[in-house]
Amino acid sequence: MLRGLDARAAPGGPLSDLAGVAWVTLPEENVMSAVSRLRGLGYTAAVELVTPLKDVGSQDKPMVTRWKGRDVALVRVYEESDDILKTMAPDQRTFLLECADGVVRPITGYRGGGGVLEHRALPVADARLLVNLVATEAHGRLLDPFAGAGGVIIAANSKGFATVSMDDDRALRFGLAELSACHVVGDASAIPFAAGSFDAVASEPPYHVSALEAIVASIPEMARVVRPGRRIAVLVASEQAAAVRRAGDSAGLRLELEAAIDRKGTEVSCLCWVR
Repeated sequence: MLRGLDARAAPGGPLSDLAGVAWVTLPEENVMSAVSRLRGLGYTAAVELVTPLKDVGSQDKPMVTRWKGRDVALVRVYEESDDILKTMAPDQRTFLLECADGVVRPITGYRGGGGVLEHRALPVADARLLVNLVATEAHGRLLDPFAGAGGVIIAANSKGFATVSMDDDRALRFGLAELSACHVVGDASAIPFAAGSFDAVASEPPYHVSALEAIVASIPEMARVVRPGRRIAVLVASEQAAAVRRAGDSAGLRLELEAAIDRKGTEVSCLCWVR
């Protein structure tokens, strides 16, 4: 999210002894640019700027804490409550679904069917994570080849991407066509777009073991359609991660990030590559 602003993970800062607090440093001249990019963070309730007390206006009421032998103010520059995120969650959205009787209906709270490959609702924070990992300042076109109920597409739309969704389940085509600039019913192991057609690829394939072969087959296709120097990010089940990582290696992708995430008891891994 802060690429190009010389941002770095800091070893510590005020309140760094508290769980869940992380610190980033960047040049002072880039602070306002960084703040303007914060909308759409995932896994983050608030961001505060460490500011000398003398620079805080009298109308502000910041938290004051002691750091490196002096008092500093923590000025809140971004905040998003759980209540706001809940209003954006899959449970609250309406999705156009072709039902078993062939009728297309708006389904509120659609989270997929009962089959092992049909849990399709990605939480807002996870969708934002994937999009933030692949985002560039210019954005451009983003593809989600396992689009499901469109969580990644929604997050990418909010970033300014021109989005293309893809899924092999025809029942989803009306809902995804409503969300994305372009929707294709198709197999992610044979993406029907030319090489270098996209500036980013982000997706959450199915977690079930039976999906692994299809996921592995999709990685070289993702690598083919993304432009050189751009990124691909996927969220997979932890037991799928090793095979998916090897597929990325075989496709000539450079692994930039691999991180384990505990999604309320579901162990997943996020992988991000650069082509």
